[in-house]
Amino acid sequence: MYSPFFTNSRRYQQPYPTYHPFHPVYHADPITEEIRPAETVAAPKVVRIPVRFAGSERLDRTESAVKIQKVFRGFLARKSLRKVKDIKIEVDKIEERLKRRETVELLKTDAKERLRMSESLMSLLLKLDSIRGVDLGVRACRKAVIRKAIGLQERIDAIVAGEI
Repeated sequence: MYSPFFTNSRRYQQPYPTYHPFHPVYHADPITEEIRPAETVAAPKVVRIPVRFAGSERLDRTESAVKIQKVFRGFLARKSLRKVKDIKIEVDKIEERLKRRETVELLKTDAKERLRMSESLMSLLLKLDSIRGVDLGVRACRKAVIRKAIGLQERIDAIVAGEI
């Protein structure tokens, strides 16, 4: 075990391997190396800290079960909402690409690009379909992203048909 307090030199070696606050070696003046008596050093002040436990109130079993369910449902809702948000970012990227004129021209002429973009939208819709709608807010966000993805798919179909 290495410690900077224990070296091979006898000058720096401490007499005790553990710290004791009232031992005179710990109260030496660093400049003169004169040891002061421990009585001149102020004793540590004892401060009482009031302790209050968060779970000190008594809950019956049903209230405890409800509390656990609330926390777990909140966790599931945040997890689902994070997945929906990630998919929404990808749908927004596809929408930005569809707004560019060169992408529209590429979709009209290149069948592989059309297929790639349609498949990416379909895979995002399948991912959205796999997300459980535990909470009403998650369901509403998921439906909004689904509507947007379907709208983009219809826009691609309109571009291919020559309507845009």
